[in-house]
Amino acid sequence: MCSVKQSGWRADAARIVEELFPVAAPSYWDLLLDLRGLLLAGNDWRKTLDVFCSCRKRLEEDHYLPFYRLRRLLAVSLRLEAVNSGLPPWSLEELLQKRHKSFADIEKRIRRDCFELTPAGNTGVAVRVIEVASAIGI
Repeated sequence: MCSVKQSGWRADAARIVEELFPVAAPSYWDLLLDLRGLLLAGNDWRKTLDVFCSCRKRLEEDHYLPFYRLRRLLAVSLRLEAVNSGLPPWSLEELLQKRHKSFADIEKRIRRDCFELTPAGNTGVAVRVIEVASAIGI
């Protein structure tokens, strides 16, 4: 397929997704197209991570290597922050190793950590996903 003409980490991630089309069942193609489009657009990282978790849940058992590569690429390219928590950013690599089923699960984990790690037991923090500019050239 390899139709991506862009460069950078998002294009690399989209190319990894494209590698799955010839080997994935056609019933998963819509989900893979959504993931590819979200990665290229780069304007809704919450939804991108949610779709990634959904694809991973359905396809990783049979296609481990592409999802390993995607997970590593996302982990160095995106950062999660709990806004106004006073805590450092979370390691997306560590969170993605836990095989969360959705971004909501990732948020729940971060809120639980905020409750346990902050003196006030803050659970009402907003989670922000930030693209890290230094990920270019990976």
